[in-house]
Formats: sequence, C-alpha cells, structure tokens
Amino acid sequence: MRIFILLIIISILSVNVYAGGITSDPETWQITYSTVFKKDGKPVNKYIEKLLKNLQAEEGEGLLVSLEEFLNHLKRKEASEVYTKDLVRYATPKSRHIQKTQHNNYTKVFLQEKRIKRGVEFLNEYKTLLSDAENIYNVSRKDIVSILMWESGLGEFTGKLRVFNIFMGQILFLDEAQEYAIEQMKKNGEKYPNENTDTPQKQKERFEAIRNSAVKGLTALFRYSKVYNYDPILLKGSWGGAIGYTQFMPYRFNLAVDGDNDGDVDLFSWPDAIFSVANYLHVYGKYDWDYKKRKRAIRSYNNSDEYMNGVIAYADTIWQRYKGF
Repeated sequence: MRIFILLIIISILSVNVYAGGITSDPETWQITYSTVFKKDGKPVNKYIEKLLKNLQAEEGEGLLVSLEEFLNHLKRKEASEVYTKDLVRYATPKSRHIQKTQHNNYTKVFLQEKRIKRGVEFLNEYKTLLSDAENIYNVSRKDIVSILMWESGLGEFTGKLRVFNIFMGQILFLDEAQEYAIEQMKKNGEKYPNENTDTPQKQKERFEAIRNSAVKGLTALFRYSKVYNYDPILLKGSWGGAIGYTQFMPYRFNLAVDGDNDGDVDLFSWPDAIFSVANYLHVYGKYDWDYKKRKRAIRSYNNSDEYMNGVIAYADTIWQRYKGF
C-alpha cells in the first residue's frame, strides 16, 4: 500500500503543471487529447476553442476542417511531440533581445564573400525567372534574392520541425516554458527583469500575440493543406513555424504563387518561391522602387530594422557585383 501511495505522489508531481512554484520537467510535455481538452471534453483554453471554431467556419480562406478530422490528426504519433528547447527559447523574456542580436550577426554572415558569390550566382542561374518576376510584380530582383538569402540561405536552411507541433506547443505550454526559462536564468545568476529582458507586462502582451498568431497559423495550415493536398502534421518549417525557401507563415499561403504553372504551389521549388516573394512584396508590402517605399515593403516581410537594413545591404552588394560595378 505504501508503495502504491508513493507511486501516486510521484505521478502527481510529474504532471505538466506548476504547483507551489515548482516547475515540471519540460521533457514530459506532450500534445495529446488530455492536454488539449478538459475531462468534460471542452477545450482547455480560449485559444483551442478559437482554433476549432475557425477550422469549422464556413467562411474563411482554404477549406473547412471538421472536428473529426482535427481529432484524427491529433491522435497521430507525430502530433504529440513538443519542441521544448525551441519553445523555451521563444518564451524566455530575453527572446526579443536574442533575435535582435542574431539579425545584427546575420548581416555579418551574409556579407561574407562566399554568401555574396552565391547571391551573384543565383542572379545568373535564375536570370529568366527573376526577370519575369521583376516585370510582372514590379519588384527588384535583387531584393527577391536577398530575402531568399536572409530567410533560408537560398534554400540551405528551411527548418526541420513539424509546424503543427510548434504552434500547438505555443498555445499549450508557453507559460510553462517561460517559468522554466526564468528558473534557468536565476540558476545562472541573472536578474529578472533586466535591460536585456521584457518586463512581465511586456511578456504577457507578447504571449497574447504569439498565441493568437499560433491559432491563425494552425487554422491556415489545416485549411490550406486541404487545398494544396499537404499533410498538415508532417509539413516542416523553422522554429517559428515558417515554411519553405520563402519562410512563409501558413497564413501567408494566400500570397503563394504557382510560378512554373505545374498546378501545384510548392514553396520548396525555385519558380514558386521566387514568384511568391515577389507577389508578397507587391501585394502585402506595396513595393515601389522609391527608397522609402522599398524599405517599407521589405520591413513588411519581417518587422525589424536590423532585418530591413540587412536585406538592403546584401541586395545592393550582390547587385553591384552582378553588374560589374
């Protein structure tokens, strides 16, 4: 009997919740029916409720996804994994500081000689496609190439994480991931908050935006997957949920283009990727050759001064080399 009681106590302490300020082991987090729904069958939080409503809505982009279809996907083995390391990195109060630093570092990386040479080679290799995209969408080819370099290293890194798991992890375990991140900071002797972290209020606001974005991303992932015949559980992307050479979020699939007219939209193919970036900058970014409007359009792709300045620096550099200036 004592052994049985001890096992019960251990089980309770292993549950993925916080009690008495003690953080559970992130390695035990899973995406399952019991973490998505309460015992009475109702959604565990308002974000899951909103997701299910959006999936089943008659209106909206893509095709309707029934509750039964969602539950069938949720039962799949691949659907249960939580990318704890990436989620903690996203949830830490230092996240925005880390991303800003990374963008500054990326500028140095992408302006290395080998990256510049690769950009010039790409301009030559896909000259016809880039020229067509430039003429159709009135977007400079150098900016198309630069964005593709910044987003995926011209196809070198597109991400290996299942997008479904990324977004579901954000909806279900973001608070837990934050607590774990703060706990690790304190163990390392760091004070929270400090000049390199968001305040608790800022974190609360950021988490609200992240969760709503995750709902939006999952809705688009499922509904567009039915349009394009994707597997919504197996589709892979970056740690933020972006997909393909273009690193489009799923809710930007409406801007994706079938560049080679083969009947499929594949953001892992260069014709579709090149035309999709051009269409994005044209439609969403309101691109224009005027310098200020050009900057605004590039910033629409990633709302960061470091990103915008880096894209422009790389674009102008490869264009000068390409033209032989």
